[in-house]
Amino acid sequence: MDQIEKVTAIILAGGRGTRLRSVTGTELPKGLTEIKGKSILEWQFEWLSIYGIKHVILAIGYLAEVIEERFGSSYRTDNGVEIKLDYSVETEKLGSGGAISFAKRFVQNETFLIVNGDILTNYNLLEMFSVHKKHGKLATMALSQMRSPYGVVNFNKETGQITNFVEKPLLDTYIHAGVDFVETKALDRFPEKGQMEDTIFIEMSQEQNFFSYCLKKTDYWQSIDTHKDYETANNNWKGL
Repeated sequence: MDQIEKVTAIILAGGRGTRLRSVTGTELPKGLTEIKGKSILEWQFEWLSIYGIKHVILAIGYLAEVIEERFGSSYRTDNGVEIKLDYSVETEKLGSGGAISFAKRFVQNETFLIVNGDILTNYNLLEMFSVHKKHGKLATMALSQMRSPYGVVNFNKETGQITNFVEKPLLDTYIHAGVDFVETKALDRFPEKGQMEDTIFIEMSQEQNFFSYCLKKTDYWQSIDTHKDYETANNNWKGL
């Protein structure tokens, strides 16, 4: 745990969350959406604290003052851990890569963590960190199996006979789970404006300097983008 305790987490929580407006309205930032009695950000603080991370930078923009007023300079978790909070407040839209570049002044240690501010998960972050350090790449991305938004029908293509129907199965396709360990020496490569997915992520993958960590099927992972996601999370999230 010693090494991961030195990691600073940057949570990207600056989005407007327009597809979630039926829940948040216009006065609540997306990260403060409540799921089972805690906001998304609070659940993330709790998750990070389990693995010893005690410094979080909130990269925010839209309704930044609401988030700052809510949490102040620190957050005390349910297990008594005090997390130091810094705020990197954008005055214009910078994109995910620009948000990381703008927040780099708060990062001091050799490895930092990027977390999308709209996900709920309970997977073993220490295990991912160990994979990252073992392979020695500039970055490691968490991957989650994509769940089909529809029921899948299997059938015999020769006879047309339906063989079975599977309701919203996990597909043999993986997506970015919104969590990445990155070595601090790569910080200067993030764009001042633009998406990291369109810039440094492509560069690192082309250099074969980007590793993967696949979440297990038993791990919970949910992105809260829409009202439907919000309802799904409230029905299925069991906490940490």
